[in-house]
Amino acid sequence: MGYADLSCYGQLHFSTPNIDRLASQGMRMTSAYAGSPVSAPSRACLMTGQHTGHTHVRGNKEYWSGRVQYGQNTDYAVVGQEPYDPAVPILPEIFRAAGYQTGMFGKWAGGYEGSVSTPDKRGVEEFYGYICQFQAHLYFPNFLNRYSTALGDTCVVREVLRQNIQHAMYGPDYNNRRQYSSDLIHQRALAWLRRQRQDEPFLGIFTYTLPHAELRQPDDSLLQSFRGKLLPEREYRGDNPSRYNPTPEAHAQFAAMITRLDAQVGEIMQVLDEQGLADNTVLIFTSDNGPHEEGGADPAYFNHDGKFRGLKRSTHEGGIRIPFIVRWPGHVKPGTESDFPFAFYDLLPTFCDIAGIPTVNCHLSTVNSSDGISIKPTLTGKGRQHKHDHLYWEFHETDMIGLRRGDWKLVVHHGKSALYNLRKDPHEDHDLSASHPALVRKLVRKIYQDHTDSPLFPITLPPET
Repeated sequence: MGYADLSCYGQLHFSTPNIDRLASQGMRMTSAYAGSPVSAPSRACLMTGQHTGHTHVRGNKEYWSGRVQYGQNTDYAVVGQEPYDPAVPILPEIFRAAGYQTGMFGKWAGGYEGSVSTPDKRGVEEFYGYICQFQAHLYFPNFLNRYSTALGDTCVVREVLRQNIQHAMYGPDYNNRRQYSSDLIHQRALAWLRRQRQDEPFLGIFTYTLPHAELRQPDDSLLQSFRGKLLPEREYRGDNPSRYNPTPEAHAQFAAMITRLDAQVGEIMQVLDEQGLADNTVLIFTSDNGPHEEGGADPAYFNHDGKFRGLKRSTHEGGIRIPFIVRWPGHVKPGTESDFPFAFYDLLPTFCDIAGIPTVNCHLSTVNSSDGISIKPTLTGKGRQHKHDHLYWEFHETDMIGLRRGDWKLVVHHGKSALYNLRKDPHEDHDLSASHPALVRKLVRKIYQDHTDSPLFPITLPPET
């Protein structure tokens, strides 16, 4: 989801009333950044408190095995992504050790099935969704993964979606699949939330898949409400070969998918109210990277003002600047806005600060330390807010590095540096590196301070001159 894919952030083609209501009840952040321009490393930053110059997972590295047969259908051969480093404690481990109930619903992507890093081994008591985010690119899959201590599971298992596997994964027969993963994951998340009690702390991480890659959903009243309305419509016939099924109505599908997500957020808010949990729960809505263009998605159409340059996989602002909304009744003033710059790796220390968990107990000081700071003072308006000297991103797949220091942004692509002033040029159109060589050298030195080499995710550094 991109920065402008919510009506409270400027979207005009459709509305997101529930998320807008959440923003009106809390704080809307305008300089929030993902950990990375793609999902697995972005969430690794959230989980570890480390940026992509330090954290082990810096890309969507896949692991593959032999193909799995279900009836007449052959499933993907991919089984998951690079595991989180087991020596570095992650968010659910830290909170479970502090007495919190922990649940995660949606994408995991912190290790492949059977690896050293799956939800059952990393502090998650209940999980339902996709261990492998490659699988999550299709919305009517053959199976979802489950781990539940309440159900007596001893490890992550595959829950076969039998109504789906009766029909082919590609082609016209795919339209007959009925078990929609987004709805299944959401219902499990709500069921877990309904079991939480006012006298027991809990941490829920809902990494929902909408609007991820394939533009598909049930042909219900929600989709029908957009059909024929977002003209000119865009037909996606599928690449050749394609991982995604075609659609004749990419615009309607995308708008309806985010509207569906908005409805799910509304249901989460409703359950918190019904359970008497809303007043003592910090509720955050965000995205793990900028907008994508796979599967027929058309970010140019929906990003009406073109405020930021770049998409998913780019360290330009469009790839990493994200919507971020926080509601915390009695602590975060309703209807407020902040342009304080922060990134996903600030969330672990922020959560620990809010929960009163000493970060020294996280053992972060023994493994590269945390790169994050707590933004609790910004949220509450109380206490002294520490500031980053700079924010840092690197992404090997597109060979890009990003570094923001104040209003200045350095973008390195294949080792070549470009410098932008975000206050005057938020779209990053005017490269000022030639007129500010001393500043470029200073920011390049900071890249060398932040980057640690990774044989799994190599990247080209700019010349150190």
